[in-house]
Amino acid sequence: MSSWLGGLGSGLGQSLGQVGGSLASLTGQISNFTKDMLMEGTEEVEAELPNARRKEVEAIHAILRSENERLKKLCTDLEEKHEASELQIKQQSMSYRNQLQQKEVEISHLKARQIALQDQLLKLQSAAQSVNSGAGGVPATTASSSFGYGLSHASAFHDDDMDFGDMISSQREINRLSNEVSRLESEVDHWRHIAQTSKAQGPDNSDQSEICKLQNIIKELKRNRSQEIDDHQHEMSVLQNAHQQKLAEITRRHREELSDYEERIEELENLLQQGGSGIAVTDRSKIQEMQKTIQVLQTEKLESTKKIEGLEDKIKSISKQLYSAENDRDVLRKEQERLNLENRKILEECESLKLECSQLQPSAVKQGDSVSGKEGVPQGTSEEVFRLQQALSGIQCLELFSDWRFIPY
Repeated sequence: MSSWLGGLGSGLGQSLGQVGGSLASLTGQISNFTKDMLMEGTEEVEAELPNARRKEVEAIHAILRSENERLKKLCTDLEEKHEASELQIKQQSMSYRNQLQQKEVEISHLKARQIALQDQLLKLQSAAQSVNSGAGGVPATTASSSFGYGLSHASAFHDDDMDFGDMISSQREINRLSNEVSRLESEVDHWRHIAQTSKAQGPDNSDQSEICKLQNIIKELKRNRSQEIDDHQHEMSVLQNAHQQKLAEITRRHREELSDYEERIEELENLLQQGGSGIAVTDRSKIQEMQKTIQVLQTEKLESTKKIEGLEDKIKSISKQLYSAENDRDVLRKEQERLNLENRKILEECESLKLECSQLQPSAVKQGDSVSGKEGVPQGTSEEVFRLQQALSGIQCLELFSDWRFIPY
């Protein structure tokens, strides 16, 4: 009985030892399996991280590439527009030069016509001085000096380089002067007709009324001239304001584009710096390509900055030209004041001519009565009245031609 229990105990001990060994081996297998699973999970996680980073970098690269394509397209469009504008400017400059040559020819014709009118006026003044030796006539030296100064000033003005605005103003001035010359010629014919009819009708109060009409015409012409000067100055100020607003708008637009480029470049650089730590070696080439793209964008930024500086220089040069034009306008205004003084002197001389005419009328009536009551006014007195009227019309022509040459631009 004791032996049987001892054998049973030993069998149980052996079976328990075998069970413990199997449990130990099972525990080792479970631990090994757990280690293998953990290793595989870490490897998969480590493999997924570069893939996500690579996808992010590729998305950034695609964005940069599309942005670069857009900028290239914008640059090509701007270059095409620039070339088209240069061609258009060349064509317009050629047409403007041809028009300028034509206008210079017209101006030379107007000068020749003015010289002819001036010669006629000098002849009339000399005739009036010979008739009225006792009274003070119109001094020919003053008129000839002012006329010569006007010609020299006009030649100096037309020898200067004229831009587009000057050419437009000269065109308007030429048209106005052509109309004015034709109107003056018609008035000269009118006064000649009146003088010829006054020879047959005899002296009466019509001369005084005609002198009043002449004074009213001179006043109206002065008012029209001042109105035209004001309108011209208003147009110049409007054009200057529009040009300055356009330049300011272009400068503001360029500055906004530059700021957008700078912000975009900073964002891309930040993205590259944030994603540079976990990128694999195979993605270095893509990063270098992106850096080259950033450099290209920076060069484009520098070019845009240079363009803006060029525009600012143009604005400065245009402002200098405007300042010089304002100075020239002040000089011309002073010259106009001087001419106004000369015109006042001429008006005073006109008054003296009126007095002479009024003095000649009763003497002509007396002489006509003494010679013959039927014949009317003697031929010499009628000719003197006619010469005085022509002198008045010639002075008006000289005043008009003196005024238009010194209108401030």
